[in-house]
Amino acid sequence: MLSARSYLLPASLAMFVWLGGCAGQPQVDERERLLDLAADVEAQGDAVTAAAMYERAAEMSPDDPSVALRLGNARLASNDFSGAAKAFRAVLADDIDHPEALLGLGTAQLRQGETEAAARNLGRAAMRLNQRTAWTRLGIAEAMLGDGEQAAQAFTHALALAPNDPDAQTNLALAESLAGDQQRALARMQQVCDSPLAESRHYRNLLLVMVLAGQAKAARYVEIPDLPAAQRKALIERAGEIRRIADPSQRARAMGLVAGPSSGDSV
Repeated sequence: MLSARSYLLPASLAMFVWLGGCAGQPQVDERERLLDLAADVEAQGDAVTAAAMYERAAEMSPDDPSVALRLGNARLASNDFSGAAKAFRAVLADDIDHPEALLGLGTAQLRQGETEAAARNLGRAAMRLNQRTAWTRLGIAEAMLGDGEQAAQAFTHALALAPNDPDAQTNLALAESLAGDQQRALARMQQVCDSPLAESRHYRNLLLVMVLAGQAKAARYVEIPDLPAAQRKALIERAGEIRRIADPSQRARAMGLVAGPSSGDSV
C-alpha cells in the first residue's frame, strides 16, 4: 500500500509540471490582465496610464483591432492626438471602412486642426454609425470650416437622436445662426432656455444668438437667472465682437459649440 507521501512530487518536479502546463498561456493571460486593469484605470479618469497599458497589450496582440481601438480612444482622452491617429490608422489599414476607427481618426484630426480631413472621415463614420457623437463631431468640423448649412444638417441628425437634449438644440441654433438664419436660431435658443434643463451655458448662448440677430439692446434686459450685471455686460460685448467677424470659419471658432456633459466631446 502506498503512503500519502508516495503521492507527493519533488518540489522541483512539481514546478516543472506547473510551468509546462501554462507555457502556452502566460502571454494571453498577461494581455487580458492588462486590458482589465487598463479599463479600470481608465474608468477612474487616468487616461495616460491606461494608454500605456493598452499600448503594451497592443504589442502583444498586433492583429487585434479591438485593442488598437482602445489604445486610440485612451490616447484621445489623454490629448495625444497624433498617437491616437496612429492607432486608428492601424485599424483602418486592415478594414478601411471600420466605423469606430473612422470616428476616432476624424476626431483626432479635428483636435489637431486638420479640419477638412476630419470632416471627410467623420462624415463616413456618422453615416455608418448614426450615433449622436459622430453627428455632433461632424457638425463641429463643418462649423469650423465655416459651412453653417452643412453643420446644421449634421446637428439636425444629432438632435433627432436626442430630441430633448438642450446641448444638441443649442448646437443646432448656433449653426443656424452661422448659416444666417438668425430668427430660427433665436426661436430655438428661447425654447432651450424655457426648458427646466437649461443651464448657465445655454443662457450665455441665448445672449450670443440675440446679439448675432441684431438684438443687443434686448439682450440687456432678457431674464437670465443668477447672472451678475457685469458678467452680462461682458458677454454682450464679446458677442458684439463675434458679430463683427466677417469670415464664417473664424466666427464659428469664436462662437464655440456646446459639448455637453455626456457627449464625450469638447470644443
